[in-house]
Amino acid sequence: MTKPSLLLCIIVIALANLTGSFAQDQTPIPTLAVPTLVPTVDNGAPPKILSTQSALADIIRSAVLRVGVLYNEPPYSEFTPQGNLRGFDIELMRLIANLWDTDIEFVQVTRENALAKLNRAEVDVLASAFVHYRALDDQLEFSQSYWIGRQAMLVRAESPYEALSELGSQPVGYVIGARSEMALSLWNASLDASLNLRRYWNLDLAFAALDRGEIMGLVAEEQALHRLTADYADRFRILDDAVTPEPRAFAIRRHDIALRHLLDHSIQLLAEDGSLQRLVQDYFPENDSPAYTVTLWDGLGESVNPAQYAGELRYPARYILPRLARSAVLRVGGIEDGAQASSAGQAQLAALNASLVREFGNRWGVTIEVVRSTAEEAADLLAKGEIDIVAGIKPDWRLAPSMDFSAPYLLHGDRLMAPSRSQIRGFNDLRGRIIGVIIGDEGARDRAQAWADSINASVRFFRTTEAGADNTLLEFNNAHAIYADSLLLVAHLQANPNALRLTERWYSRSYYSFGLPYNDLDFRLLVNYTIQELVRDGTLQGLSGALLLSDELPDFEITPGAAVYAGISLLAP
Repeated sequence: MTKPSLLLCIIVIALANLTGSFAQDQTPIPTLAVPTLVPTVDNGAPPKILSTQSALADIIRSAVLRVGVLYNEPPYSEFTPQGNLRGFDIELMRLIANLWDTDIEFVQVTRENALAKLNRAEVDVLASAFVHYRALDDQLEFSQSYWIGRQAMLVRAESPYEALSELGSQPVGYVIGARSEMALSLWNASLDASLNLRRYWNLDLAFAALDRGEIMGLVAEEQALHRLTADYADRFRILDDAVTPEPRAFAIRRHDIALRHLLDHSIQLLAEDGSLQRLVQDYFPENDSPAYTVTLWDGLGESVNPAQYAGELRYPARYILPRLARSAVLRVGGIEDGAQASSAGQAQLAALNASLVREFGNRWGVTIEVVRSTAEEAADLLAKGEIDIVAGIKPDWRLAPSMDFSAPYLLHGDRLMAPSRSQIRGFNDLRGRIIGVIIGDEGARDRAQAWADSINASVRFFRTTEAGADNTLLEFNNAHAIYADSLLLVAHLQANPNALRLTERWYSRSYYSFGLPYNDLDFRLLVNYTIQELVRDGTLQGLSGALLLSDELPDFEITPGAAVYAGISLLAP
């Protein structure tokens, strides 16, 4: 080799090494192509030192809400070929930013780096990146759910299988690393025998295997299955049973109760004015099941803004779970003496509250110490740290600055009760007729009048006692229907199951839940997941039976995951 040639080779090799070294030192820049994996710096573990500052401080200071979203998660969030961001979560976050009168900035994240970006405060909220599974609770805090998706089972149209239980021994496919793997693991854990599972690298391969008959079912996120079968609708179908529900909620940093309350308040306002339901209809037109009902708290108001929840984050002086571990005693307020209740419904509510806290004690392995008090008195004791939990309290935004609330366990509200033989179905059938209202049901006449006015109906009113409400309709014919809170109607419907009925419509909805210490996240999750297990095993329905009027159980959200939290079993012993 000549000297010039040798020199040229040395220069080329040196440049190659220099270029390689330079490339290794640079942070890769994500492209707009999706999906794009962005390099992670750490595992995103939550900080061990609790912050005194909510993400709201940054939002207020910058007047910008920064939202981390996936660019490849249709129909929730996607970056289109036209260079636009669209999706259900995208539009919902835009509505929320509009409520707050703030700008919004969407930041691309991946499932690999989303948690790290959140905990490094590069984003304030995560949308579409995580579905709420219990396994994530040690890393994230979630808002109230705004939509319930599901992991679903796809079968061929000619398949004989109609229910999940029929597929227990049949080969079922899923994609490695997808949420379907977690959903199948939870389903498998609930069975006596192991499922016959087949793994695939991607959804297309799994779908091809189903088409060829190599597997009898394919589990994936329902919306992904709808997209997959869009051109083959006559050849495949989705079973009605969900493999597992998937609550859609916004993820935030743990213990940021101020931001969680602001997000929850906003979700409820958008549900109340119909905006959320319109989004559901736009993005899930194939959904033919009843829409998920977002629980609305009392005191909702008509607007919300970040300033309402601004300020330093506060934490409990003493957390409940460590105290329970030491003392094995749960101190409960709000359990009233049923004999002193103002109505039959209130007496049954007091009995339900007492039964629920006993159930908590049995499942958690603790003794119940009841501090006799009304719910209002108990709220003061809770704030002072003299009790751990308040039974029978209504979640109320006016109380949110001082306490937190569990998921609801009982729904009640205004209903119309009419004789079974009558043709009354609603206010339209009460034009020119008489509506009974119960003495002591404050504001019932005004509320009923407002409904009548909304359809320009002329009505008259008759006042009756709670005890005499049934005879007002059945014996004396003093009214054609009774308008009252459902708790005041319980005893009459029980005593006259064939003679009295409720019309279908709810004219108002209110809930009973447990009052909890402010920002004690892990205790709140323990209570919520115990309520969910009471729903799943039928215990809550059994305990509530006397108070249930048709569909009166709340639209319960079930967060998928194991029936244990913080080392405490949530199952009946």
